[in-house]
Amino acid sequence: MFIIVKKQMRKRQTALALALIILAVAPLHMTAKAAVPPQGTVAESAVSRAGTNIRQYIIAQDGTGDFTTIQEGVDSASDGDTLIVYPGIYTEAVQVMGKEVHIIGMHKDLCILQYDAASYRKSPLTVGAGRIANLTIYGMNSGVGQPVLTEQEIAAINAELVGDSWDRQKNYKGYAVHVDQNYLYGRRVTFENCRIISENNHCAGIGTRGDSTIRFENCELVSLGGGSCIFMHDPTSIDVSGKASLVMTDCQMTSYLCPYVMTFQSLLPEYNQLELTFQNTRVSAVEYADDGSYVAMDVNSSFDVETLSMLEESGALYATGLSSSAPKLIHKMTNEEMCTYMEEMEKTLQSGSATGVITAKLSEGITRIGYHETDAAEERSGEVRPDQMMRQPSVLKHHVIAIYNRSNQSGTGWCGLDSAILTPNSFGNTLVEMNTITIPSRPDGVSALYSLDFSAGR
Repeated sequence: MFIIVKKQMRKRQTALALALIILAVAPLHMTAKAAVPPQGTVAESAVSRAGTNIRQYIIAQDGTGDFTTIQEGVDSASDGDTLIVYPGIYTEAVQVMGKEVHIIGMHKDLCILQYDAASYRKSPLTVGAGRIANLTIYGMNSGVGQPVLTEQEIAAINAELVGDSWDRQKNYKGYAVHVDQNYLYGRRVTFENCRIISENNHCAGIGTRGDSTIRFENCELVSLGGGSCIFMHDPTSIDVSGKASLVMTDCQMTSYLCPYVMTFQSLLPEYNQLELTFQNTRVSAVEYADDGSYVAMDVNSSFDVETLSMLEESGALYATGLSSSAPKLIHKMTNEEMCTYMEEMEKTLQSGSATGVITAKLSEGITRIGYHETDAAEERSGEVRPDQMMRQPSVLKHHVIAIYNRSNQSGTGWCGLDSAILTPNSFGNTLVEMNTITIPSRPDGVSALYSLDFSAGR
């Protein structure tokens, strides 16, 4: 049944995400003009900063601004300039290369950057530094494969790649946001009040560089395809290696199909370090009963979902020093609930309220899908049909965070990742792996201070 559900959900990915965007914008579109500050406000700001070389440009599709597309603004902007994006649906693959440009929308429900992310090299947004705020960034899935390139085009791509090739990249779809260029070295990129949706690959694909920081504040990351919400790896070049940081504050990550909500890869651990900070970040993830959704190369050394479920059911979760912001960490979806869920989703799409499905149908925590439950009386009487029996124990461990090391072995860092640590000020998150020091509320009313170490294998 869960296999059928997954296939049905895949068929509805595009319609669901498109409906989400249309419905989010529709009720606000009629008042968009009122929501936009007078253009003189922006102009005065630009004039007051005329003494510096920093400029602000207005992006407006109706021609009342400086440019009608975001890419035009990026091409004309200099390092440090700001683009003010007026309401509209901008269908373009924006590439900010080799400079720091700040792209600020009016509101994420009004300012939408979207593009068909069929190609790995054509994400809605490619950026290496700057501040991105108040935008919905939507990586659509048209069902079309990678573009057919000439030998000359392939040669040009291979000439710019280091430690990679088009022959490998052609097998991957694009991210919604791609942060992976040497310009990031020594810099930071910040996403604020953004909604990042991907129907294809990961929502945000990030290649770190030394002395860099990638920060998400009050952002929603929604995965509707085969990728997780965050994919992060270190560089393979020593020249741009070093310590990097990922900070997520007051964010929401939801993975509707992919069994992993975050993916981390260590490629050159002897030269790279990664610091992770999570604060008040909510996660809604799925876990499937079959092993077919998981890979043996995942070396995550933290508790798997089955162990977490047993700890929670036995009341031992807090006793072991673990805590979660979710009232209940592990949920199990029955066959009936799966069918009801799909029926409600279809009805909701037809009635025009897809937003409710996206925000409400996956609870905070981890939802287990494809597990069969039996009635206690049937178990005692032995009258259990084969289709009601629990599946055999999984051979592979089921985690919602995937960890890959170059050695294919568990490392000494966070969750078994090589050269990675979770900073002490990580707290208030859904997943127990994301909390370094917690003060859980125990059933006996006593608060206790725990320090969690997920570097040791379990």
